[in-house]
Amino acid sequence: MANSNKLHTLLKAPVELGWKSTWQYALYQSGLRSGYFYLRTPTPAIEKIRSQIPHTIKSILPLPNKQLLQHTLGTTMPTLLQKADAVTEGKFCLFEGPLTEFTLAHQAPLQHWSQFERRKASVDNDIKFIWEPARAGWAFLLARAFYLSGDDRYAQSFIQLFNQYQQENPPYHGPNWVSAQEAALRIMAFCFAYQVFSESEHFPTKTISDLSLAIALNAHRIPPTLCYARSQRNNHLISEAVGLYTAGLFLQGYPPARAWERKGKKVFEQAILDQIDKNGTYIQHSTNYHRLMLDEALWMTSIANSAGDSFSQAVLQKLALATQHLYRMTDTISGHVPNLGNQDGSNVLPLATADHLDYRASLQAASRQFLGKNAFEEGSWDEKSLWLNIKPQAETLHEQEDTLQLHSSHGWASLRAITYHARPAHADQLHVEIWHNGQNLALDAGTFLYNAPPPWQNALRTTLVHNTICIDRRDQMLAAGKFLWLDWANAEIHESTATRVTASHNGYKKMGINHTRTLSSTPKGWEVADELQSMKSQAVEHEYLLHWLIPDLVFHVQGNQILFDNPAIRLTFLTNGSGQSLLHIIRGGCVLHGESNIDPLLFGWFSPTYSVKQEALSVLYVVHSNLPLTTISSNWEFLK
Repeated sequence: MANSNKLHTLLKAPVELGWKSTWQYALYQSGLRSGYFYLRTPTPAIEKIRSQIPHTIKSILPLPNKQLLQHTLGTTMPTLLQKADAVTEGKFCLFEGPLTEFTLAHQAPLQHWSQFERRKASVDNDIKFIWEPARAGWAFLLARAFYLSGDDRYAQSFIQLFNQYQQENPPYHGPNWVSAQEAALRIMAFCFAYQVFSESEHFPTKTISDLSLAIALNAHRIPPTLCYARSQRNNHLISEAVGLYTAGLFLQGYPPARAWERKGKKVFEQAILDQIDKNGTYIQHSTNYHRLMLDEALWMTSIANSAGDSFSQAVLQKLALATQHLYRMTDTISGHVPNLGNQDGSNVLPLATADHLDYRASLQAASRQFLGKNAFEEGSWDEKSLWLNIKPQAETLHEQEDTLQLHSSHGWASLRAITYHARPAHADQLHVEIWHNGQNLALDAGTFLYNAPPPWQNALRTTLVHNTICIDRRDQMLAAGKFLWLDWANAEIHESTATRVTASHNGYKKMGINHTRTLSSTPKGWEVADELQSMKSQAVEHEYLLHWLIPDLVFHVQGNQILFDNPAIRLTFLTNGSGQSLLHIIRGGCVLHGESNIDPLLFGWFSPTYSVKQEALSVLYVVHSNLPLTTISSNWEFLK
């Protein structure tokens, strides 16, 4: 059976992923196995490279007016300084989660980066915990605090951490050189730090020279393995293009700089045109990666504007569409978005003081840059715009219509129904989100961890933990790897009005079952009706597991109803199924109500960012019924 599944993957993957991507990945693997990449990224001649870098480097962005910046931050400025103070004490919010001790030292062997990809060297734990501090998010934080306060402690802390990074990560050896994307993100961070700290007369000339050298060394890492980034068709390619273009502009006069600038711009434009759909959807089906893409585009267009460069109208139009799409998904009260798709805690342009799920800073800047309108009123989220030299606009963006979203006096709700043209992230067709007064009441669980012992290896991508129906505990698609789905489930929209949206998906077609879901607004809230219809003539019994992930609210169960406190909600389940129906409630992997053979471990968790999971309530309504037709409805009533 295992061999059969492996053969299916080998045959199906090139068809669904595309032969071009498959060929690029084959080139990458060939380069690894042949030793070509080892030869292309040897230990560099450090002093030769240093001697070729110009002594005088022009800043790639003008620094903002300090008084205006202080006014914009307002009451959030103490929080920024407190976080910077923590960095000086060796603590940082990895993945924008809780404050924790961090280090740039690691225990991994300092072998050539290609040895890690070939599994001839390895790290003991999740490599993301090595990569995250090396992305140098702390550099943005210390530079912002230094510029606002003038406190030299922040500059000294940066020098200490930067020197530690350089010492622990000799060029092209160790795990921090495995991914060229990581090198590209460091280029952005080091360029930002350079333009802020180099303004200080107390900043050592040696550190300024070392920063320029580090930017060059990271840029040299990118071109040899662009084939891997191309094969992925995702954020890797955009990040690496941005890294090349940034280094090219920053190191003007350095021999490879002009080629990097041209290559970066070309690849960036190609990637944007390829990865953003005609309706603004981003290829990775993830709100977090959608923001990452927009942030990198903001950085790219801002430094280009400063240099007198520009991008094609086709590219700018795609970025405008992507901005509108993300704005439509944003709760305008909280600034939060659904926790859709892969959520690895990335924030590659951390130029605002807000929690990880607050997207207002990025959306405000993107709306001004690509739509010529403000997304929100003025607020502390304008800080990112100031750093990127993006000006406020006269007009404000109006509410955008979305065919899969409903609005009412009780808030808003959305139904996920997508036709895939690139690989899916989560098996989440017909997932429903419900928002009320700025609070996300029907949650997407997120990701938690990519690399962990079972069962937590990217476990929250499955159908079971999304707000949809799982049949016989099978995913809507075939899990063929940690990040790979095959036999993609595609959806079709049947109806979309101001009060009702209906869609179906074909993920259970092989089982002979069609799942259709209708989301409707009602006078008191929302109704979600699921129809399970047989495509076969004979009656067959199946298990239908309807799941809702809800914040950890106080609740009371009354038969097939659940009463929640604060906000006061009545959730009622009904079915016309002929068999047994059972209600279960699970918090943080522990069963609170109901008994069954369901393994509770993965249920009742919400992960707002990478490596963080919080207790929530998984409400499972399980129906055993014979088709041809079973209807299950969830009625959400707001009691106040």
